[in-house]
Amino acid sequence: MSNLSRFTARRPLLWLAAAALLAGATACGGDSDSSESGANPATPTTPTPPGTPTTPATPNATKLFGTAVTSAPIKGGQVQVQCDGSTAVLSAVTSATGAWQVDTTGQTLPCAVRVSGGDLPAGLAYHSLAWSYDSINISPLTELMVANAVGKVPAAWWGSTGPADLKGLSQSAMDKALAALRAALGVSGLNEVDPSTVVSQDKLLEALQALQLALTQTGIDFSGLISSAASGAFVLPDNLRVALANNYAAVTGGGGGGGGGVGPVVPGSGGNYTLTLTYTASGVSGPAITIENIPKPSSQDEFCGWVNDPSSNLSLSQVSNGAAGSLTINSCSFSGNVGQVSATIAITAPIAMTVPYSVTYTYR
Repeated sequence: MSNLSRFTARRPLLWLAAAALLAGATACGGDSDSSESGANPATPTTPTPPGTPTTPATPNATKLFGTAVTSAPIKGGQVQVQCDGSTAVLSAVTSATGAWQVDTTGQTLPCAVRVSGGDLPAGLAYHSLAWSYDSINISPLTELMVANAVGKVPAAWWGSTGPADLKGLSQSAMDKALAALRAALGVSGLNEVDPSTVVSQDKLLEALQALQLALTQTGIDFSGLISSAASGAFVLPDNLRVALANNYAAVTGGGGGGGGGVGPVVPGSGGNYTLTLTYTASGVSGPAITIENIPKPSSQDEFCGWVNDPSSNLSLSQVSNGAAGSLTINSCSFSGNVGQVSATIAITAPIAMTVPYSVTYTYR
């Protein structure tokens, strides 16, 4: 059986572990903004007499502002802004909510934005691009967008003195990068917002929290995603895409609520079957998970073999959701197109809990 099949059988356990840990977490709220607009009556002007000396026009006051965030606000981060044709590097420090602002009067768009330091790990930075003097966010999602738009790893693109190739960039490149990000991640909430400019942070934080959980579960390093985005062929590994979909459902409560329901539909990477996984945890039904285009095991031995195989890092006998604990397979069977697994998860940290669960694998 392919690694994909081994992986997809493992996802309900990881979704369940993620959901259990997320249940006690405090939901993150977003900022909101309001604006007022109105037209002022036109003020009559007095014609300038001929020959009157003119003074240079004062540049219109402009600013860039936004939020720097991972799965939580970046506090005390050093924000740097450099705009097209300028060697000046404008700077600001993020607040406790990740908010920042710089005066860009006299600068020319586009502007490149970078955040580092604060409560980010040493040496880590995220980047973004601004095409209007308005709200601009900096996050792992904008990092992926910049990588795709410039065709380079953003840290190398920024270099030691500032960003390169600003004049060669276009808004259409960022629009294509946003489309590539949405297609690669497959997170429904991102279809409604642009991570670069969205002001209300709710959907952005949900996507970032789900991505962080998925990376932890699969052991995939974020730098690999950056390189993939920069290459132009921005495709997530199947295991990460499925884990992301499952965690996004857990974070947003999609299809949950203790009543089963319809969960995510995730594409596989080859095969003639669609696999639907339904399960209960501690007697409570979770949302069905559907994985399309995967192969079907040929026998019970094949089906149960990888379920019990401790040597595989994709095995159900391992718990890799960032929580310490163990998994016991109580029973396993497969007949026709249906597999059944009964198991018990014993989590010891960060919280202690024992969760009995059963899962049914139906191939169509």
